[in-house]
Amino acid sequence: MRKTLFAMAALAALALPVAVAAQPAAMSVWGGWKFGGSMSVREGTIRVPAQEHFGGELAFRVRSDAMGLLMVDYQRSTLRLERFGGGNEDLFDLDVWYFHAGGQYEIIDRGPVVPYGLFTLGVSWFNPTGATALDYGSETMFSTIFGGGVRVPIGQEQRIALRLEGKMYLNIPWGGAGIWCSAGGCAGTFGGYVGPVQGSVTAGLRFALGETRPAPARRPRR
Repeated sequence: MRKTLFAMAALAALALPVAVAAQPAAMSVWGGWKFGGSMSVREGTIRVPAQEHFGGELAFRVRSDAMGLLMVDYQRSTLRLERFGGGNEDLFDLDVWYFHAGGQYEIIDRGPVVPYGLFTLGVSWFNPTGATALDYGSETMFSTIFGGGVRVPIGQEQRIALRLEGKMYLNIPWGGAGIWCSAGGCAGTFGGYVGPVQGSVTAGLRFALGETRPAPARRPRR
C-alpha cells in the first residue's frame, strides 16, 4: 500500500507545471478488467480466466495530433485446462505481461474531451508461478494491441485527465517470413497464427508533462 501511495504521489508531482525541454509528454496509470485468452491443445482448451489487470504508459508527442507510446500491462491470473468431455483443472498461477511500443491518434479540435485510437506492437510474456509451476517454462509471444478511448480533463488547467479505454490483445505464438529475389526485383511474405485473444476495459489517470493540450495544426495562409 505504501509503495502504491508513493508512486501516485510521484506521478502527481511530475504533473505539476514544469519546463520540458523535449517534446511534450504524459504519464498514465490504469486498472480494469481483462477477459478472454484461450488456445486449443491436444487435451482440450487452455484458458486464462478473466481477472483485473493494471498498467502504465509513457507518451511523447510526435506531431500535433499523434503521440508515440511505451506501455507495460500486467495481469495476475491462473492457467486452466478445460478437457474434452469435461473435467476442468487449474494448472498453475500465471503472470501475464505485455511490453509494447506504438502510437496514438487524437481528435483534438472537438472540445475539451479528446477521443483517440491506438495501435501497439511488442511481446507478451506468460510466466508460470507458484509451487505447481516448477515443471513448466514461460512463453514469450509476439503480440499486438489495438483499441480506443476518451480523455476527460479534470480542472481548469487540464493537467490531469480521466481516461476510459477499451483494447484488444492479439497474441501470435508462431510466425514465418520469407524473401526471394529475381531479375525483376525482390518480394517477401509474412504469416502467423493468432493464439490467445484478450480484451479489456480500463479506467485511469493521465498526468501531463509540459504542455497540457496540443494546439490544432494551423492551416497555411493563402
